[in-house]
Amino acid sequence: MRASKLILALLVTSPLLAQSGPTLHSASDLAKLEAKLTATAKTSPTGFSMDTIDDFGSARTLYIVRVHTGDAELHEGWADQMVITKGSVILVTGGNIQGGHGLPNQPGETRGPSLEGGKEITLHTGDTVHIPAGVPHWVKVAPGTTTTYLVFKEK
Repeated sequence: MRASKLILALLVTSPLLAQSGPTLHSASDLAKLEAKLTATAKTSPTGFSMDTIDDFGSARTLYIVRVHTGDAELHEGWADQMVITKGSVILVTGGNIQGGHGLPNQPGETRGPSLEGGKEITLHTGDTVHIPAGVPHWVKVAPGTTTTYLVFKEK
């Protein structure tokens, strides 16, 4: 009897659990997060700050603030969709990561101080770019500027 009640409860609630609603990040919430991340980036030696605002396993959303150019990177298993929300960057794609090294606890991730032989494009507020998995890329920021962007990562 107890097992049948448990099964009935699972059958009734499973569709409700599977129908989770949308995830909303209001402009106000993002502005507060941007202020917090900007303050952190400005005091960080890397000039970088990030928060994961969604994580669905095979898809993640990152909010990033940069005040300095960071490392070049390559993700074997993740594509990146970048949306510039403030400022501009020079995105370098392709080529070879110089001084590349793997990351502990992050298989398939490679970082290095620069990219050689890639193609440069300038991205401005509102621009979107898709970087397929396995493509080296490097986000360069002009000195004295702050850039914010969303990254939608997908496997």
